[in-house]
Amino acid sequence: MSKLAPSPLSVAMLEWLVDTPLELIAGTYVEQLICHGYMRRTMQSYVACIAHFSHWLAVKHIELADIDESVISCFVDKHFPRCRCPRYSRRSTTSNSAALGHLLEYLRVTGKVAAPPRKPPTLIDRELAEFEHYLRKIRGVGTTTCYYRLNCIRAFLSAQFGIGLVLVSRIAPDDIERFLTRYTNGWTAASRSTACVSLRSYFRFKAIHGEPADRLAAAIPRIATGRLVGLQKTVSAQEIVQLFAAFDRNSSVGRRDFAIAHLLVDLGLRAGEVPRLTLEDINWRQGTIHVHGKGRRVDLLPLPTALGRAITQYLRHGRPSTTSRVLFMRHRAPLDAPITAAIVRKVICSAARRGGIAALTRGPHRLRHTAAQRLLQNGATLKTVADFLRHRSLDTTKIYSKIDLHSLAEVAMPWPGRLA
Repeated sequence: MSKLAPSPLSVAMLEWLVDTPLELIAGTYVEQLICHGYMRRTMQSYVACIAHFSHWLAVKHIELADIDESVISCFVDKHFPRCRCPRYSRRSTTSNSAALGHLLEYLRVTGKVAAPPRKPPTLIDRELAEFEHYLRKIRGVGTTTCYYRLNCIRAFLSAQFGIGLVLVSRIAPDDIERFLTRYTNGWTAASRSTACVSLRSYFRFKAIHGEPADRLAAAIPRIATGRLVGLQKTVSAQEIVQLFAAFDRNSSVGRRDFAIAHLLVDLGLRAGEVPRLTLEDINWRQGTIHVHGKGRRVDLLPLPTALGRAITQYLRHGRPSTTSRVLFMRHRAPLDAPITAAIVRKVICSAARRGGIAALTRGPHRLRHTAAQRLLQNGATLKTVADFLRHRSLDTTKIYSKIDLHSLAEVAMPWPGRLA
């Protein structure tokens, strides 16, 4: 505990730990926080919570080995609202939940607390495990898509069979209609369409295994989402300049975020593809980069000079020291973890707000549309755009034909009517 500055607050916390269940492990707990790069203020907040929790354990005569989720829940949900402990104990539910979550993970990793007993899988769990194997290994579905499909099918099977045996032969088209009506109530058309696709995928999976599911897949409605209505929204060249100018390239975080923005602008990457990049994916001699896309697809793309320069600056002057081979790492604790798709979205949304770019405040996907528009305006064909954006089907790329207004104007027929 000596690595925390001896302020009156930390001294009081240390005194509160004496003769409590967590007295002997508090020091190593803090060392773990230090190793993961947590800031001093955060560590003091977490230790205050641990001291508070340990004091409560002693009062309740709860032993170290008895700590689990239910004990933590009792402390957070029942003790906090009526807490009369000393004033220096922290009352932030979010901070305390995070501190206690790290504590429980540490206790289990070190073997001081037993892992939670595994519940035996239910019949639906086994069904979903087989469906997940089909999605991932056979269909090559990505993690996020797999997550939403499994959630939908779990809800459907639970509503249809409860904890009983799953029998497709007992499902009628009316059952599907009732489920979709209830399950997607209040959803947008796009979200309802996703639920329908999930059900259709499941019934096709059952049909492959000889179940009478073809008629059920055919009974699922196709939702009109208006996907082809209107023009794909893009970002102007001036707004791209504003976006790049919104990053502080003198800081390590700014260098990382600037490189991420270049990936999205120059290569049209999806937000979920950026965290998958590794150091080995970049071939500096040949000027290429491997992109890990949907469905375990790996494509080779050119590495533009500006993008390569941005990544180089990050690697030399911004990337944290780590053994991880992932290209982009977190710069807030835990420091030894890679970024996520959510962080990529936050990077662009935050920069858009700083730069006054309203078109990007809800996410970076318009940068992908902009990359397609730039290619078309430079004379690329739809097939070239499809290859560049790594679309499986050319039909997906056809939506971008509408944003090539110059080419559309050349093929537009004269209006036969009379001007008003």
